[in-house]
Amino acid sequence: MNNWRATTLFEILINLPDLADQQQVEAALARILDQYGLKTVAYLGAGLNPQRTLEPYLAVTYCDEWVSHYKAVGYVDIDPAVQIGMRRIVPVDWSSFDGTNPHVRKLFGEAAEFGLGRQGLSIPVHGRFGDRGLFSITSDLSPSDWAAARLHYIRDFQVLAVHLHDLALRHVGREAEPYTLSPRERECLLWAAEGKTAWECSVILGLSIHTVRCYLESARHKLHASGNTHAVAKAIKADVLGLPL
Repeated sequence: MNNWRATTLFEILINLPDLADQQQVEAALARILDQYGLKTVAYLGAGLNPQRTLEPYLAVTYCDEWVSHYKAVGYVDIDPAVQIGMRRIVPVDWSSFDGTNPHVRKLFGEAAEFGLGRQGLSIPVHGRFGDRGLFSITSDLSPSDWAAARLHYIRDFQVLAVHLHDLALRHVGREAEPYTLSPRERECLLWAAEGKTAWECSVILGLSIHTVRCYLESARHKLHASGNTHAVAKAIKADVLGLPL
């Protein structure tokens, strides 16, 4: 990830906690769209606070006409980005969806007419309360350029998706519960945050690689994280690593 992307992501994360409502979130998504050269950006949250509301939390850069049409037709019931993406743990590229399904072809054909890009990626977030989130982007990059950029998008937006989901939880009145990490779990995550591999962490800390992996696995379990990147993002947001937000 080059310095421009690193600076961009850092600035976005710094400003996220100041967003007071969905309208401000959508304005931030529009800036993300411009900074990353995307066609559309969207966040969908489900089950965030069922005691307060059953309505999904939706913040998108889609045009109003597409949102209205999507809801009127009931596309959410057949949209693989939602139906598959919400059940996944890892990011899903839209090119993996079944293109032979006529309903799906119609959905994506109409989506393109309303300004969505030819390429798409959805990043799921699973919370500890059963809440779920889905951060999706689309792009008009060529297949080769998309393949080259996709890993950078995944790396940046997996972190962003976690923080955005936490913000949505707070917007609907649900605060995350505090996490408690052991000193060794915290140390391993701190080095993971610096981009160190498990082997490099073992050398730095004077531990076996197996022990480091155990600490990282334990930290991921406590943080309800799907991977080390997810764990680092949640730990930073929960302020259990002592790093600046």
